[in-house]
Amino acid sequence: MPPQRALAAALGVDLTTVTKAYGKARDEGIIETRTGSGTCIADAGFAPGPDTRKAEVIDLSKNSPPRPIGHDINMLIAREISRAFVGGGKASSFNYQETGGNLRHREAGAAWLSRRLASIEVEQVILTSGAQSALYALCHLLCRKSRYLAVGQFCYPGIHTIARQLDLQLVPIVMDEEGLLPESFEQACNERDIAALYVVPNIDNPTTATLTEARREQLAAIARKYSISLIEDDPYYETAAETKRPLADFAPELTWYIATLSKCATPALRLAYLVAPDVDGAHHIATTMQAMTMMVSPLLAELASQWIHNGQLEQMAHAIRDENLERLHLADQAFSGLSFKAPPQGSHIWLTLPMSWQALDFANQAERQNIKLLPASSFASDPGGEPKESVRISLGNAEDRSVLTEALWKLRAILDQSQPTYRAIV
Repeated sequence: MPPQRALAAALGVDLTTVTKAYGKARDEGIIETRTGSGTCIADAGFAPGPDTRKAEVIDLSKNSPPRPIGHDINMLIAREISRAFVGGGKASSFNYQETGGNLRHREAGAAWLSRRLASIEVEQVILTSGAQSALYALCHLLCRKSRYLAVGQFCYPGIHTIARQLDLQLVPIVMDEEGLLPESFEQACNERDIAALYVVPNIDNPTTATLTEARREQLAAIARKYSISLIEDDPYYETAAETKRPLADFAPELTWYIATLSKCATPALRLAYLVAPDVDGAHHIATTMQAMTMMVSPLLAELASQWIHNGQLEQMAHAIRDENLERLHLADQAFSGLSFKAPPQGSHIWLTLPMSWQALDFANQAERQNIKLLPASSFASDPGGEPKESVRISLGNAEDRSVLTEALWKLRAILDQSQPTYRAIV
């Protein structure tokens, strides 16, 4: 088989797409990896060994929050949904709703967000079916005149998916340990007609960087200078050890603020709150959302509102924060002596590999040990840029700490090899 990078270039698709396809083909027995030969078409009689096929995969590629000890989320949801039906008010509460949510549900969202946003009106709040749908709607709305969307040089893969669907051009902004570099953002503004800047200010995904308040103020000032919208995606605010003023405080007239419940509660609660810069903006995005999803689930909206008012959402966020901290201790022990970034109480780490390793090689070798993780190429907004030999390891998706511990030490054992026993052709 050709090298993965060469095949991606020949087909005109992302390297990540080819990597996933190779992995799927290996799972199906279509191709196999042979030491010293790379990836080859499997022999006619080839079939995966029974142990490999039956082995349970530990998926550290999904950035899910952990299930805290003593909190049975399944039972909690079942119980609270029953209460929602009993105490949710009229039957109309569970009928068709306004696209942005009914007044009571938007009031709950505004109350929850009032602790982090300096000024917020109920009319600015829109309920969406998760952060991804909010991002898609925003990119569709804001990038009509210009197809250029500024993002970090490594950024959330969901933005890549949206860019492909809407034919947007991602403009990579150089990053350091504190996140986006303002001077790189201004240079991009001078060179391109940037429509918007997408930024995760707290515990960036994947790099874990948190923007300083000074840098937030600088980015906001540049956005105001060039009249560029800001898409502030803040999923980790509730679980971050230390919080800072959002960009929305520095440029409220330009900022679209997104707060999902997936990271501070559960992905099963597919709900996010989107705060528009003004009431007119809220109306425009609601019109876009209507064409996409009509409305959010009234049941989930009622459940979220109930959790906000009775304090359950805050309790869950605290429990997740504590569990994140315990899992980070496990990562500290497993990767002692190696270079990685792990913010206090974050749910993922950004591991820089030893010099003998390439990120794709390591991800492939880990998959052979039934552990999934994502190499830096999965997040790169500039595919032609210099490869970064780092991987994102998500700590929350493992069923419990013992499963996570086993996976982390398997990864460490792979890294401790003086030379990789397997080198994928990339």
